[in-house]
Amino acid sequence: MPLTIAEQLVQLAELARVDHKQKVTADRLEALPGAAKKADAHVVKLKGELDSIAARKTTAEQVKRGAEGEAADDRAKLRKWEARANDIRGEREHTALSSEIGGAKRHIRELEDVVLEQMEAIETADKETAALAKKHASAVDDAKSEWQKVEGDLAVLRAEVDATTAQRKAILAVLPPQVVKRYEQIAAKKQGVGVAIITVKDACGACNMAVPPQLCIQVMKGQVLESCPACMRILVHHTQAQAQTPASEA
Repeated sequence: MPLTIAEQLVQLAELARVDHKQKVTADRLEALPGAAKKADAHVVKLKGELDSIAARKTTAEQVKRGAEGEAADDRAKLRKWEARANDIRGEREHTALSSEIGGAKRHIRELEDVVLEQMEAIETADKETAALAKKHASAVDDAKSEWQKVEGDLAVLRAEVDATTAQRKAILAVLPPQVVKRYEQIAAKKQGVGVAIITVKDACGACNMAVPPQLCIQVMKGQVLESCPACMRILVHHTQAQAQTPASEA
């Protein structure tokens, strides 16, 4: 049997109460593990630093291998040129080859300097990694400890969310679809508050604007499903908001 307007108003009041409770619980769920999330962020930061050092070391190793390979090639050429120099009799050709030999030796020294620099960079990276790895491991333990501290409270809050979700579904199941759609549309525009309670002073509990006396009477008697003329939220009389709802009993 379809709900009367009066019954719909009672259900809407209950829906607004459930939605408010769910929002409060969700906010607590978000805020409760603040220290744990901060600890997680620190772990992520340290892991990023470790990855950066590892990338720097990999680059140094690649440069070092490249320089070593190039130096090895130059040494092989140098040995050939030096052996050939002993057989050259022409002064011009000898001078040209000597210049090539001198250039190769300079290049080899430069490459050896590069290898040394990269070896130092690799050693530095290893030292930084060793120190940072300890900090990272400690941070992981700290984060785990922080989550354990709030684990019980989080479980309670999640259970509350599940309970209010079930309550919400029960209420939505008995309300007419068009009423649910109207409520959801208003709530989406009003920070999740789709219902306003008419207070004992005949004012809108959401925006504090006075509600016309005739409208107050009609809402209280369950004759109309109307919105506040000022904030457009669905009006429910405070006596209806205090009523026990069928969905809650269920």
